[in-house]
Amino acid sequence: MELARFECDASQDAILASLSDDGVVVLDRLISDDVIDRLIGDVQPDLDRTPAAGGAFFGGAMKRVHALAAKSSAAGDIIADPLLGALADAVLLENCKSYQVQVLGILQVWSGGKLQPLHRDTGVYQPYVELEPGDKEILLSFIVAGTDFTAENGATRMVPGSHLWPRDRVATEDDVVLAEMAKGSAVVWLGSLLHGAGINRTETPRTAIVSGFSVGWLRQEENQYLSCPPDKAAALPPRVQQLLGYRAHTPVLGWSEDRDPELLLGPRKANHEAAGYDEQDLQNV
Repeated sequence: MELARFECDASQDAILASLSDDGVVVLDRLISDDVIDRLIGDVQPDLDRTPAAGGAFFGGAMKRVHALAAKSSAAGDIIADPLLGALADAVLLENCKSYQVQVLGILQVWSGGKLQPLHRDTGVYQPYVELEPGDKEILLSFIVAGTDFTAENGATRMVPGSHLWPRDRVATEDDVVLAEMAKGSAVVWLGSLLHGAGINRTETPRTAIVSGFSVGWLRQEENQYLSCPPDKAAALPPRVQQLLGYRAHTPVLGWSEDRDPELLLGPRKANHEAAGYDEQDLQNV
């Protein structure tokens, strides 16, 4: 089996149909080389001083750099990509009023590691949020290839269809499909899908830009307010600010200074007094 692949101008209905059936799709050449190279260039000093380490879960040979939104404007270009936004709208908005970035980092897999255990991204919320097959999704995850992903350099291992499995079913090697793709392509999957990093058997690191979206009422895995604090977030485009979490999910979920946080950043701060809540906003509180 191969993962379903789509050009970026493909029908969104077709992409979503495959995402619903398989739980994962590949979008070829989604992000330009210029954006990828700017991002990696901006964080190269962090990569240089980060050891290829990590515990058993990360395979022991992985460099991890986060807080990307505060380190490179290119990170905002990626998370605000229109096609990723359209897919997130379709997958998540039936379960929330708005969504936010779940995590935003670069993972670089070097040689000498081990397989990352197959896992579901929703696992970070267990046992407090238990999802059964067919439940509404709370996460939509994606990896943009910072380098080509191949079988030899440990392309991410995906288990198509596992979002619909009984949660106690264990995947076998026959169930695994590699997300082989060119630099700038993205593999997008539902948060309930089994996946994990492979082993890099080459001498060149495999670079992955890892992110995704969570429903707006859920706590983010990476605390974006510390990773990209208000003084840095204020300089970012409004859509990127919102995706980082600088917006209220509802008028009373996530507010600050009795206002929606997106009204407290940058030039809009001076006008935030006009944005108070009215009785209609609060009727369900």
